[in-house]
Amino acid sequence: MFLYQSFVTLILAVTLVGSQPISQNDGLPTFGELLKRHNIQLTQPALVDALRNTDPEVRDLAANKLAEDKAVETIPAIKDALASEKVPWTRMNIAFALAQMGESIGFETLEGNCKNKDSGNVRARSAEYLLRFNRDSTTCLSGVLDLLKGGSNGDRMLAAELLPRYHNLSTEDSEKVFTGLVEALHAPNPAVRMAAGRALADLGDTRGIAELGRAIEDEQDELVRLRLEQDLGILRNKIRQ
Repeated sequence: MFLYQSFVTLILAVTLVGSQPISQNDGLPTFGELLKRHNIQLTQPALVDALRNTDPEVRDLAANKLAEDKAVETIPAIKDALASEKVPWTRMNIAFALAQMGESIGFETLEGNCKNKDSGNVRARSAEYLLRFNRDSTTCLSGVLDLLKGGSNGDRMLAAELLPRYHNLSTEDSEKVFTGLVEALHAPNPAVRMAAGRALADLGDTRGIAELGRAIEDEQDELVRLRLEQDLGILRNKIRQ
């Protein structure tokens, strides 16, 4: 379980830093290091064999290590692994590996995950992975908006963080994003409120000044209020620039 959590952390770090490779100095274990903990050799044949390992963690680690190595000759094997994968999170990460290798099936699978209402985590992470490639999928935008409105607190926080990263939106979709964040600004959970406040600041919509001002006046939690005041300052500075 610890190794799997380490892999999840690594995948999220990759997403957050965009196309920059993770180095030893980042303080996180590499795909290769995690595979060695499972006694998997890092040769290409061993990694291809690991795509069929009984451990789902090993399967997606192997796929992402092959992507990291730019082993394009193994794409057919990774596609086979994707086709046979039954674990949703593992399937998502194998699709992510294929997307990194430029394969359309990787992008299509991630976009399809955005319609999956069974797992908010997979839905949100798939949307995040596509945003890493500057893919403003309307399907995923709809999924993220759904999570912002009715997901778990964790899903709502992630959704709020993702929404300002969508660009070139229609007027209608832009309004949905703004309205959804304003509603989340008054959510029962304080962490969701803080995430919504920061998202409004990142969004840069001038209407957010009044909404953040009202939220600050109504806020009873001192920590949240201080954070919202910071967000209001960030938004004002952004609009002045």
